[in-house]
Amino acid sequence: MAYIHPKVLDDLDFGQVLEHTALYAVNEPVRRRILNAKPYTDRRDVEVELYRTDEMMRALQRGEPFPPAHFESYDKPLEKMRVEAYFPEPKDFLSMAGAVETLLQWKRFLKKFGPDYPHWNDALSLLAIHPEIAKEIRNKINREGQIKDNASETLAVIRSQMHEVFRQRDEAFARVRKKYEKAGLLDEIGESYLDDRPVLAVKAMYRRQVPGQVLGTSRNGTIVFIEPESIAPHTRRLQNLAADEKTEIVRILKNLADFIREYKNELQDYADFLVEAGFAEAKARFAQEIDAVLPRLTTEQEVFLHKAYHPLLLLKNKEKGEPVVPHDIHLHPGQRILVISGPNAGGKSIALKTAGLLQLMLQSGWPVPVHPDSRMPFFRKILSDVGDHQSIENELSTYSYRLKNMRLFLRLADAHTLFLIDEFGTGSDPELGGALAEVFLEAFQKSGAYGIITTHYNNLKLRAEQLDGVLNAYMEFDLKKMEPTYRLITGQPGSSFTFEVAARMGIPWRIINRAKKKVDRAKVHFDRTLSALQDEKKNLRQNTEALQRQTKALEARQKELEEQNYRLLKKLDQFRQLYEEEHRQTEAGRKILQLFDQAARTGDRRSLLKSVGRWWEKEFVKQSAKPSKTSSAKKLQKTKKEVSQLLQNNDVRKQLTKIEIARMPYVPKPGDRVRIKGSSANATLERIEGDKAVLSYGRFSATVPLQDLELVMRK
Repeated sequence: MAYIHPKVLDDLDFGQVLEHTALYAVNEPVRRRILNAKPYTDRRDVEVELYRTDEMMRALQRGEPFPPAHFESYDKPLEKMRVEAYFPEPKDFLSMAGAVETLLQWKRFLKKFGPDYPHWNDALSLLAIHPEIAKEIRNKINREGQIKDNASETLAVIRSQMHEVFRQRDEAFARVRKKYEKAGLLDEIGESYLDDRPVLAVKAMYRRQVPGQVLGTSRNGTIVFIEPESIAPHTRRLQNLAADEKTEIVRILKNLADFIREYKNELQDYADFLVEAGFAEAKARFAQEIDAVLPRLTTEQEVFLHKAYHPLLLLKNKEKGEPVVPHDIHLHPGQRILVISGPNAGGKSIALKTAGLLQLMLQSGWPVPVHPDSRMPFFRKILSDVGDHQSIENELSTYSYRLKNMRLFLRLADAHTLFLIDEFGTGSDPELGGALAEVFLEAFQKSGAYGIITTHYNNLKLRAEQLDGVLNAYMEFDLKKMEPTYRLITGQPGSSFTFEVAARMGIPWRIINRAKKKVDRAKVHFDRTLSALQDEKKNLRQNTEALQRQTKALEARQKELEEQNYRLLKKLDQFRQLYEEEHRQTEAGRKILQLFDQAARTGDRRSLLKSVGRWWEKEFVKQSAKPSKTSSAKKLQKTKKEVSQLLQNNDVRKQLTKIEIARMPYVPKPGDRVRIKGSSANATLERIEGDKAVLSYGRFSATVPLQDLELVMRK
């Protein structure tokens, strides 16, 4: 059995959420749908509603919103069409045509994007859309709501005749006006219209000189408005034609109503669909305003609200430009009840209302302002006791009312219940009320229900520590600043900071000290201990957060150094490859010069050509066995410059030296025959300068990093 009393909606300010959402309604039917929204009683219904709203949100975020769901309501005309003789006004027919045309836009949209929005695609596929409805209406009625001339052949003939009679009347009136104007019988205004009939503005003294029907006089009686006798036949003809026109229009509308009546069920379905679409769009736009998301819907009874905000407080503080502290609330089978303590005005009630309101919103189909990793279940029953409920009508005190509520709560509480009780046990003698509240807490714990309780009673804090599935929590208070931080901390009870809050509100310390003397020392000591523990936990949390920030900074720095190291090694490898290419070309040039010198000494040119040919064949085979390398002075200079810039960073150089030298298979020493890794050219290690080695290649030398060397032969 599902049970969510309307009082729960009032206690948790759900109505204000509806009012804010209704600001995004596209029309009155959608606005009514929003304001009448209530939590669903079936989990499957709320899931469908949530998924549809989530698809609306995704469409808005992608910049490809659904077609507008705006349409003028035609519920009442459609209902009256059950009577055979009834026909709607032209504007109501246009509303029906607009609904059909809007659904055709939806059909085209979902034909293109349907796979991205499966729930709306499924909903639209259930509708049989009839374009002929809109076509028939548009054929008869123009966009201004007037019946078209060609709506019927009879109407076309009547209006053609009317047009001709109007022309004849206007010509006759123009002639008679000119005649009497020339005779000086008319007033300055000359003419006017009364009841859509043209009249002459005749000076009162000449009224008998103008034959015709007097239709009125001016306020001061100096002008008489006369319809000339010569145009009276035209007026009578027009009146007859107007009556014929009205009769034909009624016939056309009745025929149109008979045509539409066959589709009245479909038209009702169209209106219902568009109202639901407008409802989902309004929720999606409200969700954007409060940064709401669809959390993970769980089948397990687990509430995990991470970075949860009270939506109304979020809106209020956004207007003021003030921050809102989010809450983390976790309820699960091993931790079902949360007992929140702490100072007055510290945020206990807001934390409780946040959890309750978000659950109501979710079960009514609203996204909620939480972190996307949050998890929320479906509760069959939600119970609340929040605020002062003194009942004058029933002569019930606050405490009597609360006892009546507790009786109901105890009867309904089970594993599918979420209960929310603010200031648990108050309203009676503290010791007696506290004892009774303790028994209630034990009963709730045995029932398997989930809930959040706020309290100042120390006995409840102690009992919460002893009961399985019950967890203490408190609202943090900054003793140094003497003000609440509004952070919810779980794991231990909190002090009420009664005397500290009193001092903050300006109560003199001499009064506070006198009050302390009147309180049992054990209670003062207990409260002081809680206060000290809370302050110590706050300092520990701040130190932990600082340490976490430092750790993150160090990890980021380490990652940055590793990336720099990688880039440096990559540049060094490029440098090595360029160096080898330059060395190969130098060796090739040296070899060719040797051959030329030899040929010059012997004078044997044939021998030179043979020697060059043999050398070229060997070199060609050697170079064909490995990928070709292109080298240029520009590329070499650019690489050297980039390497030099990287090596100017001390951290990079130290990191590189530490990592790479540690990996070297031997310790280099001057005099060793070495080569650069991957190179075939041998060199002599002349000396070591820090993390660099100076190599001799005979005619030239080079300075390279130590870690790039490999041993050929010891000295």
